[in-house]
Amino acid sequence: MIRFNLLSQSSVRFWGLLCCSLLIGFTAIAQAGGPPRPQGKPAVVEPEEEEEEMEAEEATPAAPTSTPAQPLRDEQEEEPQSSEPPPRFPEPSAMMSLNGRQSVTVKLVNTTDTTITYQVIEGTGERTLEGSSQVELQGLPIPLNLTYRRQDGGLLLVVPKAVEQGVLEVRFQPTGNFFLDTRSLNITGTGSVFLN
Repeated sequence: MIRFNLLSQSSVRFWGLLCCSLLIGFTAIAQAGGPPRPQGKPAVVEPEEEEEEMEAEEATPAAPTSTPAQPLRDEQEEEPQSSEPPPRFPEPSAMMSLNGRQSVTVKLVNTTDTTITYQVIEGTGERTLEGSSQVELQGLPIPLNLTYRRQDGGLLLVVPKAVEQGVLEVRFQPTGNFFLDTRSLNITGTGSVFLN
């Protein structure tokens, strides 16, 4: 009697473990999106009647069909030719008048309440600009790349504006819009100003 109880208890445990394992496995498959899908084209099973018809057609030589080969270009409508160059993207955020200058002055104006860290690549080391303050960087060679970020990690709206020949004012304003946030400003050799 004791032996029978031991056997039934061990079989109950076995079946219980087996059911739990299956349940966990099915749950994992369901959460993963189901069983893996077969790759490639699905197999198509055709009825026997269609196979017989195909065999009969293959036995009979087919008459050659002639289709005129037309270039793909003729099938598509040709686009009208334009003498204007395509638009350049992105458009500059500002334009500076340089008149042959090889260097510019950049005036940084911080209108936020937090400190901004900035650096002109190959022009200045990393510096800070306190909240509600400004600084003027003179004699910066162009083209130049200015990087900046708020120390608190917030978003910045940057508004560049050419105020006089060879001088660019850059205003830093707080924003809550992720799409207006930028991290660098580039001035090209032609005076175009781009935000990235």
